[in-house]
Amino acid sequence: MIVCVHEDRVEYLVGLKLTVLSLARYCPNLPIIISCPHPPDSFRDWVAALPNAQLLSDPNLGGLSWNVKPKVLLRCLDEGHRDVIWIDTDILITQDFRPHFAHLDDETVVVAQEGYWGQHQGGTHRTVAWGLKPGRTLPATANTAITRVTSRHVELLKAWETMLNHPAYRRAISRPYYERPMHMLSDMEVFTALICSTEFSDIPVEMLVRGSDIAQCFGPAGYTPTERLSNLRQRLPIFIHSQGGKPWERAPSPGAVWSAEERFLSSLRRYYDYIHLELSPYTAIAREYQEQLGEETSWLEIKSTPARLFATLSAGHPILQGLPLAVFDAGVRHARRLLRIGRYRLDESFNLESSPLEAMHE
Repeated sequence: MIVCVHEDRVEYLVGLKLTVLSLARYCPNLPIIISCPHPPDSFRDWVAALPNAQLLSDPNLGGLSWNVKPKVLLRCLDEGHRDVIWIDTDILITQDFRPHFAHLDDETVVVAQEGYWGQHQGGTHRTVAWGLKPGRTLPATANTAITRVTSRHVELLKAWETMLNHPAYRRAISRPYYERPMHMLSDMEVFTALICSTEFSDIPVEMLVRGSDIAQCFGPAGYTPTERLSNLRQRLPIFIHSQGGKPWERAPSPGAVWSAEERFLSSLRRYYDYIHLELSPYTAIAREYQEQLGEETSWLEIKSTPARLFATLSAGHPILQGLPLAVFDAGVRHARRLLRIGRYRLDESFNLESSPLEAMHE
């Protein structure tokens, strides 16, 4: 088993470092392939000091965003690795995950469940919209932030790569998120369509359960109040995923959020997101690695008055400190769901009439 991670944005390398440091703590001796198309010299030196890491610096893998996943996974398999696990670089590990994967056979693909608030989950609409024939449905959208494949899945990965290079998909992802059709929203929607098609429905799929295996921290209620309270009786999920905004991207101070050039409601929303990122379980756990990052880490500090209050009342507990915000956020999301506000579209103008995989079989 090996893990592969990839990042081609210099300003996001701090997230990759945190992923690798948490792997080194909880999964010692686990080989890690670190893909960075244009690594700075300081990052090369940082990787060189790691005992089980290999740096892959292929310029051809740059600028592909999340669509690079099948390319990197195929490369790892081509190099002879039999069991490969992709981990997004906005994820932290809280325990050794290998026992959780020990029962898997070579046929099984592992992905994560999308967060509770993900839209239009299940069903066959993604598969049909891609011009494929449905062969099964999944209980949730396949979130590919964690993806485990083996040498048995080469054809699946090649098909995924083909679909991510389709002109209609390329055209769709050039649009803002809110203008994209659901089946072409991101790589995970494409993977869901593919794995549920008749061509690949015979492949066993195991999904990491949101809330217990993985915390999908997309906004305060991405990691829901119910999931948080359940984890108080157990422990933090194995994987902590900082979806959406990243804590190292937030403004340098609470005062910097407020701008005279923005409307009040826009600034208020940014301040709300600022507090969420201060109180996120991801940020709380990331502080444990502050000294090992070797770079400026003021973004790990809690600076706003509301966040300081919640952190003090909860004694800095990673789950509890953000619970009040999660409860409020969950109420707002429930209301938006009932009123169908901000829902992604099932845009039939992007539907394909025939399978994009036909060319692979010619």
